[in-house]
Amino acid sequence: MSKLRLKIGIISLSFMSMSALVVTNAYSAIIADFPNEPIAKIQMIGTIPSLGSLITTLFVGILAMKCPKKILALFGILLTAIGGLVPIFFHSSINLLLAFALILGIGIGFMNTLSPMLLSEYFEGEERAGLMGIGTAITSLGSVVMMLGGGLLGASNWQNTYYIFLITILIFLLLLVNLPMDKIPKQTVTDKKNQSTSAPIDVLKSMSKLIFVIAGLSFFMSFIYTIYPSNLSILINHKEIGGTSTTGLVNAIGTVGGFIAGFSLKYINRVTKDKTLALGFLSLALTFLISRFSSTVLTMSIGAILSGFAMAMVMATIPYYISLKARPFEIAIAMSVFQFLNSLGGIFSPIILSWLTINPGEQAFLFGGIACVILSLIVLVTNIGKRALNQAPLDKDSLSQVQS
Repeated sequence: MSKLRLKIGIISLSFMSMSALVVTNAYSAIIADFPNEPIAKIQMIGTIPSLGSLITTLFVGILAMKCPKKILALFGILLTAIGGLVPIFFHSSINLLLAFALILGIGIGFMNTLSPMLLSEYFEGEERAGLMGIGTAITSLGSVVMMLGGGLLGASNWQNTYYIFLITILIFLLLLVNLPMDKIPKQTVTDKKNQSTSAPIDVLKSMSKLIFVIAGLSFFMSFIYTIYPSNLSILINHKEIGGTSTTGLVNAIGTVGGFIAGFSLKYINRVTKDKTLALGFLSLALTFLISRFSSTVLTMSIGAILSGFAMAMVMATIPYYISLKARPFEIAIAMSVFQFLNSLGGIFSPIILSWLTINPGEQAFLFGGIACVILSLIVLVTNIGKRALNQAPLDKDSLSQVQS
């Protein structure tokens, strides 16, 4: 199989990453159709997919050690199609919509976890890092296409919003044709009793502690980044520089920034080298601080562009660093740990902010900016980037081959 086809197959997994947000376009119409349902319950249609993705990360790494990743990827897009398309025909209750939203999230969880696994399996070095950046760009592109397309389709009838998930048919075909039937790694870790084992708990114990440190950064990135879209409209309204349409414009500009940064990451890495992660957190800090003290749509838009760059630099670099530190048989579990902590950060973000009694809007943005500056300094002082790029994985002496 040509490298181009392989790249198309793997990168297409990223297209649906943000698709769970499509239904948020139809909130007002759904609320009107279900006047007796609590608004908070209706809003869960857009948030419960995160729970589904979180659940998926707990077992997809284990499945990837026992089953070809192509089969898991096809299963993931199939679940996404079910969760996204069936509501076209069955939408008589909010409970039904919530059930399908959960299925949708589980499917998305499969694809989000498998994408960095496959890139780590088939590509090396700068090419792998560049493709992980392109993956974040395709996520941004998919978000624009899904949100815009879903909004247009559901303009007259909110149920029609779900027709945008017909795109899953194209993604399924791309995966079917362009992903090879990969082989399951046959390496196992040797425990203290000199017995060969591939149990997930033993694989976790064998992994470099640096992997957990790097994966932990994804929790903080997700936790802090969630503050931005959750508080942007509040901040814009408070500053009296616009309303819903202005928020949508600023978000769209930020998405374009992520798209450009994702495709340029290979070249950005050549300049920033082992400082990419720290500069990514610094870029997000500037996003928060510029937006916090901004008084015009133009400066808000500059902050949004920097948020796109931050997301591409951090969320592509973290799985890349993990892939460098993990041995072949550890990749599946390591990427599951990364995606689990990433999902967990987004879920806990509003809970922790509430616990810290941080008010929405300006105070939340100031907190996000300060937190990112601290994270950037920690990454620089601890030399995480240099350690990830220079420190070799554990010696092969600790591995044993399983006989075919």
